[in-house]
Amino acid sequence: MIKLIASDMDGTLLNTKHKIDKETVSAIKRAEKAGIIFAISTGREYDTVEPLLMENNIRCQCVLMNGAEYRDEDGNILEEINIELETATKIINILQREKVSARIFTNKGIYTTDTKEEALKEMAYRTLSFNPELTPEEALELAKVQPYFVQLNYISDLDKFLSSGIEIRKFVAFHKDIELINKMKKVIGELKGIAVSSSFRDNIEITDITAQKGIILAKVAEKMGFERDEVLVLGDSFNDYSMFTEFKESVAMGNAIPEIKEIAKYITDTNDNLGVAKAIYRVLEEQK
Repeated sequence: MIKLIASDMDGTLLNTKHKIDKETVSAIKRAEKAGIIFAISTGREYDTVEPLLMENNIRCQCVLMNGAEYRDEDGNILEEINIELETATKIINILQREKVSARIFTNKGIYTTDTKEEALKEMAYRTLSFNPELTPEEALELAKVQPYFVQLNYISDLDKFLSSGIEIRKFVAFHKDIELINKMKKVIGELKGIAVSSSFRDNIEITDITAQKGIILAKVAEKMGFERDEVLVLGDSFNDYSMFTEFKESVAMGNAIPEIKEIAKYITDTNDNLGVAKAIYRVLEEQK
């Protein structure tokens, strides 16, 4: 019997307009009414998750930054896993050497070693990647007001930043050169104690090796007293892979990458066609 449902956000819970469909919210509420706990398991940081939860009146626990942070229903941090300072320095040096723009997620906000002009260029590319119907000019204007850009902090003195006692949870980089991104995955993946994944073909996400969705979700389930087969996970991309290897009750989205579909127990509809809601309703029907 399923007692916990954990869902990825981008490409899974969220449709291509980056919203949660009303029918999906209804399905979540029905599951909760039936005694099933619903949780988020995402690569996002809390500041971009909380507004979506509040907008849809969803109160739940969250695995964040691919597993680098875990928060309760009220947003309190229960666990965080940071990248060691020496390793973080090596990652920054590699990214700078290859001129790959990256955002550094910390306990004190999001930082970058880029200039404001470089950061805006990267944000415009990312905006266009998410919204291909826009013109480059429209993407640039939209990028200027994106929280990821507006709230960005700039590092002027790297040594001072690294010695300030700041905690580095995760690195995220996007680049239109897929070959370069794949090269970065290989090079950084060779560093000891590091997990490399991605939500999209054109990005790289870096955390401590123990900060993976599946690993921290397994800890959460154990603390709740749930068996592995009482947890259902939903996802679509590489950064969901650890959830699918940790839990056999796994559901790949119709729009998931082939690697996720291959190891999933079930395949539901796409994120634009209520895939999460349909998976939840299937569980509720089977557990009547």
